[in-house]
Amino acid sequence: MEKLDKSGLLDAILSSAADYAIVVISPEGDIATWNAGAEKVFGYTSDEIIGQPLGILFTTQDRANRVPEKELEGARRDGRSMDYRWHLRKDGSCFWADGVMTPMYGRDGSLSGYVKILRDATEKHEQEKEILRLARVDPLTGVANRAEFDARFVDMTAAALRHSQMLILQLIDLDHFKEVNDRFGHQTGDRLLQQAAQRILAAVRETDFVARLGGDEFVVLQPDAGSPDVGGTVADKLIRALAAPFRVDSVQVRIGASIGISVYPQDATDPDQLLRKADLALYRTKAQTRNGYHYFSKDMDEQAYRRSRNLAALRRAIADQQFSVHYQPKVMASTGQVAAVEALLRCNERVLADYPIEEVIELAMEAGVMEQISLSSLSQACSQLRNWHDAGLPHLRLCVNLCASEMADPKLPATISSVLARHGLAPGYLDVELTEREIFDSGEEGLAILTALRETGVRVSIDDFGTGFSSLSYLNDLPVDTIKLDKSFLRNVPENAQDGAVAGAIIDLAHGLNLTVVAEGIETAEQANFVIGEQCDLMQGFWFSKPLPADEMTAWLLERANANLLPAPVASKAMSRNEPH
Repeated sequence: MEKLDKSGLLDAILSSAADYAIVVISPEGDIATWNAGAEKVFGYTSDEIIGQPLGILFTTQDRANRVPEKELEGARRDGRSMDYRWHLRKDGSCFWADGVMTPMYGRDGSLSGYVKILRDATEKHEQEKEILRLARVDPLTGVANRAEFDARFVDMTAAALRHSQMLILQLIDLDHFKEVNDRFGHQTGDRLLQQAAQRILAAVRETDFVARLGGDEFVVLQPDAGSPDVGGTVADKLIRALAAPFRVDSVQVRIGASIGISVYPQDATDPDQLLRKADLALYRTKAQTRNGYHYFSKDMDEQAYRRSRNLAALRRAIADQQFSVHYQPKVMASTGQVAAVEALLRCNERVLADYPIEEVIELAMEAGVMEQISLSSLSQACSQLRNWHDAGLPHLRLCVNLCASEMADPKLPATISSVLARHGLAPGYLDVELTEREIFDSGEEGLAILTALRETGVRVSIDDFGTGFSSLSYLNDLPVDTIKLDKSFLRNVPENAQDGAVAGAIIDLAHGLNLTVVAEGIETAEQANFVIGEQCDLMQGFWFSKPLPADEMTAWLLERANANLLPAPVASKAMSRNEPH
């Protein structure tokens, strides 16, 4: 084999490395040798490039920043200089280069030049950029994802600190998104999220940062805020934008947005704390109004502590069976005898015992455990009703309360039928009660479940009628048998003639729709006489009995099994309408 001399070996290396640009540079920084690979990568022939300064291969910005000179200096100082940057071709286009420059020394140790070896790594660079981009972007909506939010959050709070500026954080939760997802399917839900993200982007400034944290939760960071009021201005825009109807394929849906706002550095200087405080403000919005916003305030920290303590107490109450049922009778206005008892939930857990039961129920619904508690209390109440029937009270009926979240379970009619059958009770012995708001919040699916429940023989009542947003005109279309006239209508009767006229009109109109009417909140004999005179069907209130534990209610019922509990005298309907109140 023919041996190559040193000069021939160098020529062979330069000519064979066609995919790598090999450039020899003089000590002064001019191009001295140019191989075929360099010609391929940069587009210059040797005749065009030899003698030109190294800077001709760099972008205008890099030349302005003296990058070529710094690269030569770095090679001399450190023995090599790495090269990861954009370079310039003859035609003016840029490519991403991946290379290294090393110094060359003669036998006497003097610098004889440099050799720069690089390759076109644009495709690889773009692939890496895309991988990094995808790692930072929510693939569904195209806005930033949680990982990018975490990184930008730290950077933006640090910048706000350096420049003594405020940073506003808005945590956005889409209202009623779950209902849309459940009703129309996840594909519709996904498209709704995509449209919501675009509306959020359109409502904020270009300098604001938007990310999706997961599910239906988004976040907006507003830098350079001159005042906390800027957050409220943008929140109003976001609420209006997200409240407008969405058209998803052929379906029109309405949602809304609840927003919690915290401000850096007033509320917190730690990013995690700032996010937590926005979450507390969001919770207040959802608890009070929805489709609105709240700022964080200092008392929210105390509320968060109480909520955490109460949730722990709720879990203990379930585990230790600390929920019980009390009972309050309903008396027939025509005979004065007890027709039914309402089962009312009570919590005996140490921390929660002093809270109004309505707050405990709300906490249980938020924690997603209300259905479990309701099923247990229903079984307990049905067992007690069975005992009363066996004790000689065979005609007694039971009334239990349901909430809107339970109406989302299509298995509810079958579950209730199963509990009744287990205790040997016919469905006609059970009334279920829901408030107006709970019936309407349950939507079409909830109404279908109520209809199915009625078809089994269970009766349906609207509780607290008149305090919500329905009206008598809706009653003909709802699957209900009974309305419970809210106690607020009777508080001032019979003294207040106007209140009496309203209550009497509701009773008359309900009877016209073949609905049973229960007057609740009866606390005086005068109130009882008034509703009897108005032909109300059933009465309930402290005048007859407060809610009692099972053993006390058993004694109360047996003692009054055949008694007439009506007050005397009983005014006729005609008298009640004409006598002054």
